[in-house]
Amino acid sequence: MRAKRRQSQRPVVCSECGYQPATVTISFCPGCGCSFVPASAPQTRRRIGWLSVPQMLYQTAYKWFVYISAMDVILTWFILLLGGSEVNVLADAVIAHTGLKGIIIYKFCLVVLVVVICEIVGRRRLRVGRNLARAAIAITSIPVILSIVQIMTS
Repeated sequence: MRAKRRQSQRPVVCSECGYQPATVTISFCPGCGCSFVPASAPQTRRRIGWLSVPQMLYQTAYKWFVYISAMDVILTWFILLLGGSEVNVLADAVIAHTGLKGIIIYKFCLVVLVVVICEIVGRRRLRVGRNLARAAIAITSIPVILSIVQIMTS
């Protein structure tokens, strides 16, 4: 009689977001829907000179965040040209001192800060980082929606 070989289940990891399930009974990542690959497979990393940069965790969320942030700057500037005013006190001060270039740099710095925070949090707690990115999108959408409503009613 042949002895049954024990098949050792190797740990797996999501190929897109890095999620690692406790069991291998699921075949797709619950976070992003991508398939799992063996955890021993090399992680996707880009080489930038001597610096090795890991893949960003929430790329789709960041795309939406950047898009909505750009819409915020565009609509804010359009409303200012129509004679409106900026409600955010800090952004209003930046606009008063530096104009359009300053508000673009200010918004870019805020976007970079949010992305870095989401990446740091996401590397420690995947779901919390994803929810933080989603919350940033939702919060940034509020002034965009209000700006569109204000333009439509003017």
